[in-house]
Parts: sequence; structure tokens; C-alpha cells
Amino acid sequence: MNDTFIYLLKSMIYAGIFFGYYTLFLKNTIYHAYNRFYLLAAMALSVVFPMFHLSISVFEEEVAATPALKYLMYGSTAPVQGLRVTSANIPSELVPMYVISALLLCYLAYSIIRIFRLKAMNAKKQMGDFTFIETDLEEAPFSFFSNLFWKKSISIEDENGQKMLQHELTHIREKHSWDRLFSQLICSVFWMNPFNWIMQKELQNIHEFIADRDAVGTGEVDAFAKMLLQTYYGNHFLNPSHSFYYSSIKRRIIMLTTSNTPKYAYLRKVAVLPLVAISLVLFSIQLSAQKPKPKKEVATQYTVTMRPDSTTFSDPKTGKKVFSVATRDMPPPPPPAGAPAPPTPAVLTLHGSGSDVKVIHLDSTTVEFKGQSGGKEIVFRAEKVNNNDLGSGKKPNVILSPSASTSPKVKPLIVIDGVITSEINLNDLNPNNIQSMNVLKGEKATTKYAEKGANGVIEITTKKP
Repeated sequence: MNDTFIYLLKSMIYAGIFFGYYTLFLKNTIYHAYNRFYLLAAMALSVVFPMFHLSISVFEEEVAATPALKYLMYGSTAPVQGLRVTSANIPSELVPMYVISALLLCYLAYSIIRIFRLKAMNAKKQMGDFTFIETDLEEAPFSFFSNLFWKKSISIEDENGQKMLQHELTHIREKHSWDRLFSQLICSVFWMNPFNWIMQKELQNIHEFIADRDAVGTGEVDAFAKMLLQTYYGNHFLNPSHSFYYSSIKRRIIMLTTSNTPKYAYLRKVAVLPLVAISLVLFSIQLSAQKPKPKKEVATQYTVTMRPDSTTFSDPKTGKKVFSVATRDMPPPPPPAGAPAPPTPAVLTLHGSGSDVKVIHLDSTTVEFKGQSGGKEIVFRAEKVNNNDLGSGKKPNVILSPSASTSPKVKPLIVIDGVITSEINLNDLNPNNIQSMNVLKGEKATTKYAEKGANGVIEITTKKP
């Protein structure tokens, strides 16, 4: 029920805006053909536009902070959808409204049937594109589609009769009956919208203005105006509204004597387009809140320098130090096959953050650190830079070396140029003299060096002089 009332309210607002523009800029002008189709379009759009639904997504924080956004989000409704009409889903409050619409539609059907019965009961004669039907009905003459109902007491031969005949033939040629039928359907279904009835009445006046202009032609306007005042001329078959609105005779005479083009004629016609667009956006927009999407973490690359007591991460572009990691314990190499499970990876402390970082991977060319910083999981990956790519006088970016606090039991076997070296400080080696470095772990180390390689083997090959 709430959706129905909001739809009807929006329909009234649209109709009011369109008719207000017509009253200010188009009414009582000589643009009769333009005004005719403007009023028809206004009635149709006031019914269709409330069904449009423009959805815009905004973040929940913005909705909470802006009252206008709250109204657009919670005060708007989804577009009116076609529903199966059953007794179960029709609110009792809407039943009277539907009953009145049904009665008005029945009245419209009765009026049409009455016209065709009148045609069948009276003499008729085919005259070109229309059927001439003589009747004693007081409302005659009037036309309905290609049927012209003529009052027998009016002579078709005299001057007034000829003008009235031309008037009705204009209604037939311009197919004004379609306009009357369409507007009456809108008014019957949406009878609760007062602007529909006003626009229907104005549309009937436009029809009369068009027919009057065509009937007068090059003749005297005064004679036609006198005929209007002397003859009761009505057309009430498709109009259940009352006649107390006002008489259109005065306006018809005024429009017959008006020929001046108003100022800004073209602007008056096209200015309605932005009005229609703005109205559609303002009354059809509906907001839907959404949570902000988490930003994808961009992988950060660092230049890493590893030493026995610390590892330094530097900006690869500027070379400036970003942060450093102090090593308390380096993880031991994997045990040989069948040996007990390796101990828990050593814990590293990220300077200045108070967060714990773990070494999660270590081999001859790569080391990875994993930890928590600011509630987010961070993984750092350091890769060894090939010494051959360094220019003269430059230090290598990564130096693989054991920790100073490493226990002798887990000290790897160091082999330089095929010779096992029991005691040597890797920092004493000149990196520029190292041709290659290889790390053997697990089964590969014990297969080649037996029990001596149980804790891993570092093979270093130096450059030959």
C-alpha cells in the first residue's frame, strides 16, 4: 500500500510540474499542434516516470553523515512492479480507489456503446472518408472517429452550417477522437490525480482551437464568433466531468483573434526538455548503501642487506634505509631424512614497531619474513642480487651469512673451493672474489658429505686469479 501511495504521489508531482510549465509558457499561444502533443505526452509521462528507478551506490559512512542521503535512501521506494491482483495482496484501503476506477472505465465503455447504438438507429450515408449520420440528439453535431453525427434541424446548406461542417471534419481529419479516448482512459484509472482532469479539459479546448482556425479559414472571424454565441455547441459523450469548470466560448473567440507569435517562441518549446530530465532524476533516484571495498595491498619491494646480526631493508630507488630486522636466532637447516621435526622458526623483532616477524623461508638466494604490523599481515621477500651485475666498487645488496648467536650444533659445514673449512668468518671473505655460492640441505648434503653435512653445507667457489 505504501508503494502505491508513493507512486500516485510522484505521478501527481510530475503532472503538476508539466502542467505548471504549460500554464506559464504555452497556454493561450498559437502553438495549437505543439500544445496538443505536449499535453498528451505530459499525461503519459506522469504515469510512466514514477516507475523509473535510478540506483546510486554510496558508502554507509556518507549516508550516516548526510540527512539528505538518508531521505533518498530510506524515503524512496523501488519501482512499481506488475503484481498479480488477488484478494490476498490488495489492501482494504485501496479497494474503494479501484472500485471508482472500474466504475469510470465502465462509464467510458457505456459511452462508446451508446455512440455505436446511436449510429445503428439513425439514417447514415457514406460521404468520402466519413459517415454522415442524421439525428435529433441535442448534443449534435459532434464527431467520433470517422462518424459525423449531424442534427437534423441544422441546415447544411447555409453559411453557418458549412462552417460547422468544416469544424467537425477537422476533428475527423486530425483524429482528435484518439486523444479524447486516451485522455479519458488516463483520467478513469488515475482519477485521483486532479491535474489529469485539468489537462484533459485543456486538451479539448486545444481541439476546438484547431478546428476553429480551420473552419474560419480566410473568412470573417466576427461571423464565426457570432455563430458560436448563437448556437449551443457541446460534446459531452466521452467526458464524465462536470461543465461548471468554465465556458470555453470566450477563450475560443480570443484565440481566433490572436495571431501574434509570442516572444522567445523556440525557447518556450525546447526549455521543457531539461525540465523533464531534471524531474526524472530528482524523483526517481534511490540510494543503496554499501560497505567500502578493502583496498588491495600493493606488494612493496625492498633492497635487502643481510648481516650476521641484522637484516636491513632499503628503498631500491633511493638506497635509503627504511627499517631493519635484528636477528636473535636464525632457523636451522632442515634435518636429514628420518630426523625429528625441525624446531619452531626463529623470531625476529622489527625495529621500532614492536611486532614479531618470523622467518618462513630460507635458501641460497631467497629469504622471506612474515609477521603482523598494525593489525595487518606483512610478508617481506629478499632475493640475492647476482654479484656479477654489480659495478666496480659497489657492495652486494644481499650477503647470506649465519647468525653470530648460532649454536655450534647447528653450524653448517663450509666448503671453499672443495676444501672443508672448519673455522672461518664469512664476513672476512671479499664478496667480489666469490664466483658462486650453493647451499645443500637435507638428503643432498648428507649424500655428498655424509654426517658432516647433517646441519647443511655452504659451498663457495672463488674466482681464479
